[in-house]
Amino acid sequence: MDLDLETLLIARVLPMTLVTAIFATTAAMRHNDEANRAWTAAFAGALCVTALDAIYAADGSAPLVVVAAGDASTVFAVGAMWAGCRLLDGRERSNIWMAVAAAAAVALPTLVQTSDPDLDLSTTLRTAATGGFAWLAATELLRGPMRLNLNARILQGTFLLFGAWYVAVAALYASGAVRPGVVGVALPFTALFVVSAVCLSALRVERAGNWWSMSAEARRRSKLNVLASDAFREDAADRLERATRAGSHVALVLAEIDDLDELNSAFGREAGDNALVHFSGILRSRVPADALLGHLGAGRFVVLVVAANAETPRRVVDAIRTGLTESAVGEGMELRTGATFGTGHTIDSPATFDSLLGRADADLAKARQN
Repeated sequence: MDLDLETLLIARVLPMTLVTAIFATTAAMRHNDEANRAWTAAFAGALCVTALDAIYAADGSAPLVVVAAGDASTVFAVGAMWAGCRLLDGRERSNIWMAVAAAAAVALPTLVQTSDPDLDLSTTLRTAATGGFAWLAATELLRGPMRLNLNARILQGTFLLFGAWYVAVAALYASGAVRPGVVGVALPFTALFVVSAVCLSALRVERAGNWWSMSAEARRRSKLNVLASDAFREDAADRLERATRAGSHVALVLAEIDDLDELNSAFGREAGDNALVHFSGILRSRVPADALLGHLGAGRFVVLVVAANAETPRRVVDAIRTGLTESAVGEGMELRTGATFGTGHTIDSPATFDSLLGRADADLAKARQN
C-alpha cells in the first residue's frame, strides 16, 4: 500500500507523541535532573515541529510564522539533545542557550521575508544547524568513559549518521541540485528521537540502578558490610557522646569515590556496585579495627575513629589511598578507583556528628576544587 505525503506526516505524530509522553513522565517522576530536563525540552521541541508538519500537510499551506516556528523547533530539539549529552558527560554547564540562539537565528530570515518565503533558504539553514548540533552531540558521547558504553555508542552512531545526512541535505539545497523531498528530511528526524528515547532511557537506568525496585537498593547496601546512613548516624552520635564524657577526641573522615557516575555509564551498574564493594573492603582492611564505618549513599563513605591528635584523620586517609593504589576493582581488570577526602576533628569542631560531617564535607568540597 502506498502512503501519500500527507498521511506520512500525520502518522509520524503518533510515535513522537508516545516517546515524548513516556520520557517526560519518567523524567518528572524518577529522574528530574538537569540533563533529563534538557532532553525533555528536546522531545517537546521535536513534538512541536512534528505537529506543525502534520498541520501543514493537512492544510496545504502555512503562514510564515508557522514555517519559522518549525525551523526553530527543529534546531532547538537537536541542540537541546546536545546540551543534555554535555551534562551526561559531566560538564558543569549545558550551554543550552546556544540551542536557543541558533533556533532564533534560523527562524529570523523567514520572519523578515515577504508573504512568499524562500523555502529553500529555510531548509538550508535548518538542516545545516541541526546537522551541526547532531555532530556536537556525537562528539560529547565520544568523550571519556562514555565512549565505552553500548547505548552511548548506538546513540553516537545515530547522531553521526543523522548529522551527515542533514549537512548533505543543506549542501544540496544550497547548490540548487536535485534535493530530497520532505519525507527524506522529516522521517530521519523522527527516527533520531525514537532511537534517542530508547538509548537515553537505558542510560538513565544504568546510572540510577533499578529505580523501580527499592529492594534492589537494599540488597546492594547489604553487600557493603558497612553501616547504612541512618544506622551510622545513630551509632556515631552514641560514640561521640561517650567520647565527650571520657574527655577523648574523635575524627571523622568523609570519602567520595571519584567518577562513580561515569563508571556506571561506561561499564554498567554492576561495575559501579563492584567499585562500592571494593571500596568498603579497603576501609575494612585498612582503617583501625575500632573505627565505625558507614555508607551515606551516592558513593560517599564515612569513618569515625578515636583520635589522639589532629594527625589521626590524615593517617587514615593515607592508609585508604594506599589500599586503593595497590588493588584493582575486580579480578582480571586493571581498573582502579580514586577518591576525594574531607576530614573533621573534635579538637577544632563541636563534638556533634552534624558539625563533624559539615566540616568534613566542606574540606572535601575544597579538595575537589583544588
